Amino acid sequence: MSKIDKQAAAIAAFHTASRKGRPREPRPVTMPSQPTAWDKGAMGEANRKGLIEEASVEIDPETGRETPNPNGVKRMRRVDLLEHWLKKGDISAKGFNAAVKLRDAFLATQKVPAVDMGQDRVDSSPKPDHAVTIHIERLSRYHAYAKHISADDKAIIENCVIDGCSPRALRQYRNENYRKGLAHLHDALERLHDAIC
Repeated sequence: MSKIDKQAAAIAAFHTASRKGRPREPRPVTMPSQPTAWDKGAMGEANRKGLIEEASVEIDPETGRETPNPNGVKRMRRVDLLEHWLKKGDISAKGFNAAVKLRDAFLATQKVPAVDMGQDRVDSSPKPDHAVTIHIERLSRYHAYAKHISADDKAIIENCVIDGCSPRALRQYRNENYRKGLAHLHDALERLHDAIC
């Protein structure tokens, strides 16, 4: 055996021995973080209204503990701006409750009385008087709350509570005046709560 053959055999033996002697290290199974690759829905302005981006977590059903997603997956969740402002402390619980009462009364005026399709029907629609009575009751409930809104507070409450928009939608509260708009909303909802509760 020549000197070169001996060296080649020694190198081959070294590599074979080193592979057999080392145990394979386990690697965590995760996907690389790709923040732009995850589907977050349509990106149009109307589709993004009321959405926030949050980390996707797994919740243990027994303990209720939240475990962060190891892949860094984000998700979009639609939240009510009133709820968002309440959590951040921009409006109080009293103001939030008054706003929810007003908004629910307004949304009730937008509904059509339901028809039970499971019942036998002779007429093709409910009595018109009954439908009108229901609508008048809903309008009366909304009006009972809305009449307590002062003229100065009407624009901010209609914009933020009824329309579900940010104070930025009003010209006077754009850009650096946004915090002033939130302060006005806070005070307006406090006044509304004191008037209706």
